[in-house]
Amino acid sequence: MPRVRILETEEDKPITEEFAGAMINDRRLVKRLCHTAEKLAEQPEKPISAACGPWRDVKAAYELFDNDKVDCEGVLYGHRQRTIERMKAYQTVLIVQDTTSLDFNTHLKTEGLGPFNDSAKSLGLIAHTALAVTTSGVPLGVLAMDIWARDPAEHGKRDQRKQKATSDKESNKWLDTMDKSLAGIPEGILAVTVCDRESDVFDFAAKALAEKRHLLFRVAQNRRTDSEQKKLFAQVAATPVLGHCLAEVPRKPGNNQPPRQARLAVRACLVRIIPPLKRTSEHLSPITLYAVEAREENAPSGVEALHWLLLTTLPVISLQEAVEKIGWYRERWKIERFHYILKSGCKVEDLRLETSERLQRAITLYAVIAWRIAWMTYQARENPDLPCSVAFSQMEWQALWRQVHPGKRLPAKPPSLKDAVFWLAKLGGFLGRKSDGNPGVKVLWSGLHNLNIGMRFLENS
Repeated sequence: MPRVRILETEEDKPITEEFAGAMINDRRLVKRLCHTAEKLAEQPEKPISAACGPWRDVKAAYELFDNDKVDCEGVLYGHRQRTIERMKAYQTVLIVQDTTSLDFNTHLKTEGLGPFNDSAKSLGLIAHTALAVTTSGVPLGVLAMDIWARDPAEHGKRDQRKQKATSDKESNKWLDTMDKSLAGIPEGILAVTVCDRESDVFDFAAKALAEKRHLLFRVAQNRRTDSEQKKLFAQVAATPVLGHCLAEVPRKPGNNQPPRQARLAVRACLVRIIPPLKRTSEHLSPITLYAVEAREENAPSGVEALHWLLLTTLPVISLQEAVEKIGWYRERWKIERFHYILKSGCKVEDLRLETSERLQRAITLYAVIAWRIAWMTYQARENPDLPCSVAFSQMEWQALWRQVHPGKRLPAKPPSLKDAVFWLAKLGGFLGRKSDGNPGVKVLWSGLHNLNIGMRFLENS
């Protein structure tokens, strides 16, 4: 077989483009970061020692993660700038926040870890991420990511934490991340921070209102209001139904129930929430938000009915506006999928590094790799007719073509993104039957691994 090799610069490779603008005050370290990211992206599920290849590259990767000049915000900076550029193509972008725990219980020699669950003996880290997502569900990139270890001395002091100000609690992560994620976003973009029930913090909503930021979150607490019903849940329940909408309910992993359509009754009203009683001495002002409720009617027997109660800073008067906000909230689960890729696809919980600081730098790098896999998956569904060159380098898509179409001549132009992602999924074991639906992230990261094995074979043939 004749030798096949397509020469590219570092900037031509999709993953290194995300790191080329890293804010690190040493261009040699930036170059090393790009090279390490390229190696790890080729085999994200492999240990660093296996993915990086020859010992000099393995050693360089370990030295990179051990270098105090390399901080997590600096590693993420270039990717963040490119994310903002991608956001400019959309009028509205959802900034989805969520927290995940990272289990390093078996890493007894790693310094600086802390409890990540109710057990004081657990060892791990906490990661809180803000992911930019389009209203149709395409992840555009990571805008902010904080990783930290909880203080073991604070474990079990929940009652004492309740007496602290929000700025001294872990719940301040919602406020801090809103600041970080929204910094530098052009005014022409409607950026809406979207969060789950854990974010139901009075100061979070008050800060968004005071700073004219937009927020959409699910309610966890039945707060006091100035309505006749006195409490939030009762006020919303007393509001007339605006209309109905249908929601697709997918099959849950491990659940034998088939996918179904749920018919939801939709309510919306203006609510004026009174500050918590325990904070009366602070003389806080009430906050005014819009409530949106979606409640399933006539759920099948044995199935838990859907019920979402949301609060937002955005006005919601009509059924169309309410359904829009429900649709936006449903895209929140994309960040859970992102964290799943980070942990199960990139296997960051298997990283063997000696300190939590080294782990944090490595996890930040892997976060961009996880984003690329998620972006490729959902971009192919939303924009299937785009040329695959938006996601694959020339070397990648040509190597992919050769593996799927052995012996056939390369096309003059890149094939569609839909076709390329489908071929990549088939390399990962996707069968492509009508009942299989769209390929998911798991077969795509397996496909990327097999693609890179094929690329190395072509280079060395």
